[in-house]
Amino acid sequence: MSNQLFMISEDQIQDFANKSFEKAKAYFEAQKGREQEIPISIDDAAQVVNLTKPTIYGLVHKNKIPYRKKGKRLYFLKSELIDWINSGRKISKSSLNEKVDEFLLKKQFQ
Repeated sequence: MSNQLFMISEDQIQDFANKSFEKAKAYFEAQKGREQEIPISIDDAAQVVNLTKPTIYGLVHKNKIPYRKKGKRLYFLKSELIDWINSGRKISKSSLNEKVDEFLLKKQFQ
């Protein structure tokens, strides 16, 4: 490996330091926003989804609800439970009728 010598000015050093600082700052701010979520117990999960504990156990047994298991204990993440609830959203009949009308109008003018 050859040794190379570079000559740079004070302005270039300052510019390099500023850019490095900004990149480091952006990285740490992004990491701060990604704080790790604390797992909740089955009691808290039952309150979040408004179901009984036996129902939660049944959903876990059928792998229908997001969970984690460490040993014999079950853990849940509140954000995953809320996403799970939102994934079951059903479209109302009026919204469905509107979508059908839009589709038929588009087909008619093609």
